[in-house]
Amino acid sequence: MQINDVVTAIAIKLHDTFGDNYTIYTESIEQGFQEPAFFIALLEPNLKQAIGNRYHKTIPFDIHYFGKGNMDAHITADKLMCDMEYIQCLNGDLLRGTKMRANLIDDVMHFFVNYNMHVYKEKEAIPMMEELTIQSHVKGEDA
Repeated sequence: MQINDVVTAIAIKLHDTFGDNYTIYTESIEQGFQEPAFFIALLEPNLKQAIGNRYHKTIPFDIHYFGKGNMDAHITADKLMCDMEYIQCLNGDLLRGTKMRANLIDDVMHFFVNYNMHVYKEKEAIPMMEELTIQSHVKGEDA
């Protein structure tokens, strides 16, 4: 699963939760954008090896909310805490949000969430030898 698949799933979930009156941005926000709006910002994704070819992938996001004051931001944070726990990707995979938290900085509410998954990397096939012949001779024996 690619990072863009998760961004799309987040955007769909935001739209389903808040409706058509909210603009959802996945690219940089231009001047003059319309409020209320969300901006989905990718933070620092990481991939850690677990066992063998199995890896744990963490994709953290900061979902910015531009709304109408503190009370609106508080209501939106509560709603995000509940509704962003599970998102469904277009391929049908269900991802669970972890480490959810929110804070208000300069009239912008920041909602932080991680989506984690296990990844299996296929090993590159190594060609086998077709035939191996071994000849040995022990000193002192007749050949």
